[in-house]
Amino acid sequence: MRNLEKNPIKVASVGLGRWGNSIAGMIERTPGLELTTCFTRTREKRDAFAEKFGCSKDESYEDVLARDDVEAVIITAPNNRHAALAIAAAVAGKHVFVDKPIATTIADARAMINACKAADVKLAVGASSRRLRGHRMCKKLIDGGALGTLAMVESNYSNDRGLYYTPEDWQWYKDGSPGGPLMQVAIHQIDNLYYMFGPVKRVSAEFRKIVTKSEIPDVCVLWLEFESGLLGTLGTSFISPGSGSKRHAYFINAYGDKANFYHDRWTGTQIWRKGAEDIERLEYEEFKDFDYLGEELRDFAEAIAGNRPPEVDGEAGMHVLAVVLAAMRSSELRRPVELKELFSTKG
Repeated sequence: MRNLEKNPIKVASVGLGRWGNSIAGMIERTPGLELTTCFTRTREKRDAFAEKFGCSKDESYEDVLARDDVEAVIITAPNNRHAALAIAAAVAGKHVFVDKPIATTIADARAMINACKAADVKLAVGASSRRLRGHRMCKKLIDGGALGTLAMVESNYSNDRGLYYTPEDWQWYKDGSPGGPLMQVAIHQIDNLYYMFGPVKRVSAEFRKIVTKSEIPDVCVLWLEFESGLLGTLGTSFISPGSGSKRHAYFINAYGDKANFYHDRWTGTQIWRKGAEDIERLEYEEFKDFDYLGEELRDFAEAIAGNRPPEVDGEAGMHVLAVVLAAMRSSELRRPVELKELFSTKG
């Protein structure tokens, strides 16, 4: 296996907005990755990014892909550009890390997966939230049988980001961010639920526009049936207080016949065991040093070096996207939608 400390994976950052800067900052602190160059279509952003992170800059994406000192691309561009950028990278023999969502259509996601398989390069999808310490703890509780037979799960991820989008932002438009908060933020919770409880079979959903002026909805509620038979709900809003202080609504609660757990990103995880008089607060000692973004990027580097699949590969990313698209279809058709309907069509 390649020694990543002595020979890190050389990467290019493509898409240099707020999240691209956050990822680049973590690359600097992640052994195994080295930021070589960057690209975005705006010259001023390229110049500022290159100066900030001490890397090269290229004037075109083609120039990035032609470089021998770029082994992988980190894509944090707008959602509807993911497929074209990823496929071009795969054709050039570069490994691909694409931030969630993998794409905005099943056809694009499938094309990305096929292109990376054909080129024998890795495709990883940025689903950083599942690596939060609390989620690792909850997964351990579930796998260890602490909850017994699961009955239901409920979750939410809401903030007020939708109040601040303007026509200058790609998130304002439905072709860039279909599904609004479900595609932009609550997709993390979909991946968390998939990680903890397995694949989803059927979705029912309603979308609403309450306050915002953009093309996207600002509220959504989903009813989920998992392949296992477990039932769950997911709520998301783009008009709920919290994004400024980062204390936005973010929880997953699960209920079983032996215990319930209550996980809130900001207040921690608690478990109420059958027969216990008091609720028990859990500590994250074994996950104490987890850095969720660092873990995500480290996994990508190690997947390349060890020639193994990343934890969140293209198939996982496509399943999570399918839940979002099934929710949108359900709201439009006014009926439950099974995920297999999406995979049986070209969309």
